[in-house]
Amino acid sequence: MKKKSTVLVLAIFILVVSGVGYFLYKSRLSKFEAPRQNTPEIQFTVGKNFTLEAVVSDLKYYDFIKDEAMFKYALEHSEDTKTDSENVITVGKNTIDQEAVYKISQSMDAWELASVLLNNGTRQDCDHGCPESNFIPDLLPGGDLAPTIKEKYEWVKTYEDCAEAIGHDGGQLTSEQYFESTGIRRCVSPDGREFTQGQEGWSDKPSP
Repeated sequence: MKKKSTVLVLAIFILVVSGVGYFLYKSRLSKFEAPRQNTPEIQFTVGKNFTLEAVVSDLKYYDFIKDEAMFKYALEHSEDTKTDSENVITVGKNTIDQEAVYKISQSMDAWELASVLLNNGTRQDCDHGCPESNFIPDLLPGGDLAPTIKEKYEWVKTYEDCAEAIGHDGGQLTSEQYFESTGIRRCVSPDGREFTQGQEGWSDKPSP
């Protein structure tokens, strides 16, 4: 009886250990999976002064990878087929080109994304400036697509709305001299529509 009890305890122990091991294995594998499904392609620019930490933290912050450590592992253990070049970020024996643009998506798993960064960059000379944003189209913190300029200002329906919207994204009010000579006030919204004070609607093409 005692022997049977020992065998039973041992069997239960093995099952528990196996279950924990399997759970940990699946948990590790899940960290290499794509964070999202059916997402659009994004252009990611790696600037001339980018470090590995900057690249990886950007990708994590904008939801291209699930785990920074696992992604670094994928970078170090993926095949780098390109020839050696200057201005690179070293990742183990592999390299990521700086001053280069990469086409990536949040639907890529860590291995697919690593392969793109190691092999498929398009060189971009940044001596005269690189894009202001690392991602084109722009992304919001967390990884969602930023609204287009049209979507961002779809709330603008009147001259007063237009005047309120003018700011960082552009837009323009006619001068006081123009009003004094014509008796008309106009506003061009950041998304390029022209409004006239006291009139409904707008024109898609501002008057010269």
